[in-house]
Amino acid sequence: MTPRLKSLVLWEKPAVSGGVLATSLAVVLSCRWISLLNVACAAFVFGISASFIYVNGLLIFNRVTGKPAARPLERYYSRSAEFLHLEADRLHRRVDYVTDGLNIVLTELAKVVLVEDNKRSLKFIGIFYAIWTLRTWFSTTTLLSLILVSLFAAPRLYLDNQTLIDAKVAKTNDLVQAHVGKSRQIAQEQWSSVYNKAEQFAKDKGLLKKAPLKTE
Repeated sequence: MTPRLKSLVLWEKPAVSGGVLATSLAVVLSCRWISLLNVACAAFVFGISASFIYVNGLLIFNRVTGKPAARPLERYYSRSAEFLHLEADRLHRRVDYVTDGLNIVLTELAKVVLVEDNKRSLKFIGIFYAIWTLRTWFSTTTLLSLILVSLFAAPRLYLDNQTLIDAKVAKTNDLVQAHVGKSRQIAQEQWSSVYNKAEQFAKDKGLLKKAPLKTE
């Protein structure tokens, strides 16, 4: 986690964190009624149309009045490189950062899918199943809103109640481990019983040869 992201989710600057959370929720919830693609296209259409009308209207006006026919927005265009130019070094750093992040995600995904560790794979099965189930209860925008609120609320709540939460988690983990151990023991006992019965049945039917008795 980068220092900036850590600062946001831990509310080190409440005004900034609150602003980012409010803006993110507004964007997510607006998707219910507004298509962001339509908004972007409409903004470009109106913006370019307004510039087109202004530039050509002013050119025509200058020709009629005999003024120099310089393009009205030329001074902004000549300076646009100062504000819109992308620095290669900065862009490469950003690309490297994104690439490193994607490699980490893909590596973890491969570990989960290829079952490098049973606990990790089972954990992600549970996570994705929970999201799948929640998606049937809530709309996508509502689910994304809940995730956003959780991302901003959970870290701060954990730090403020770390002792209590750690104690509860440890207690729950002990109970889970106890139940898992008990279930494993019962499964082994049942398997041994079924195996012995199957072996005895096979021997009775002549499918397996009985072991010869040892003589002294």
